[in-house]
Amino acid sequence: GVTILITAHPHDTDTPPGVVTLTPHPAPATATSAPPPVDIHPEQVAYVIHTSGSTGTPKGVMVPHRALTNLVHWHLDTHPSSPDQRHGQVASLGFDAAIWEIWPALVSGATLHIADPADRLDPTALHDWLVREDVTRTFLPTPVAEAVLRLPTPSTSHLRTIFTGGDALTTRPSAQAPYTLFNIYGPTETTVAVTVGAVSTDGVHRPDLGVPIAGARIYLLDAELQLVPPGAPGEVCVGGDVVTRGYLNKPGQTAERFLPDPYATTPGSRLYRTGDL
Repeated sequence: GVTILITAHPHDTDTPPGVVTLTPHPAPATATSAPPPVDIHPEQVAYVIHTSGSTGTPKGVMVPHRALTNLVHWHLDTHPSSPDQRHGQVASLGFDAAIWEIWPALVSGATLHIADPADRLDPTALHDWLVREDVTRTFLPTPVAEAVLRLPTPSTSHLRTIFTGGDALTTRPSAQAPYTLFNIYGPTETTVAVTVGAVSTDGVHRPDLGVPIAGARIYLLDAELQLVPPGAPGEVCVGGDVVTRGYLNKPGQTAERFLPDPYATTPGSRLYRTGDL
């Protein structure tokens, strides 16, 4: 559905028929610093990102400004940032965690340090890069985080916060680690993160998924969408501001997974069925 492509190298881009290619030019001397008069509604789509396709063909998820704004506000309310902070950007742009890395940093005026693609594949090199760049907080995919947790981080490191998610976490940080580890859970359809929990350095059980973030509601439901009693298995269903608009050009699949929220008090609220127990 792309109709306009902005590129600095139009001759290097093979554009399909019907797509207009625009080449940016240097701003004129009379350019104003005032923001353009653009009216953005909270329900308009901020971006489309595709699922991993683990259950079949990848599907494009339409994330509205409302959901992205909720994520950024929650992050900065619970983990304040400022221009003296240095955020790492490690996730691939095809992984929705990259959205979470980028926008809180830019909104708060922090510096965003982008990891070299080669370092992202080598936990030791990535760990050394985080220390060398004085990164204060970063996200690491679960397998990478577990490898980094086993490496000794010098006490002089500025790293104070590591977020991880994407797979089941089985490793805990060392008691000597200078940072706190937070475990997150959230399908693409619910805007990156819907639960978060600080991981203690000791414990006999696997680290849990924490509690819902602000703006998210988590229900454990049976096949009839009834709440299960404490201790009983139930499907994780998500409501609130984190729920996206559904799948791009797939109304049937959207209707199957995005249902009216029977527990919401706001008309039109929807519930996403994750399929996770």
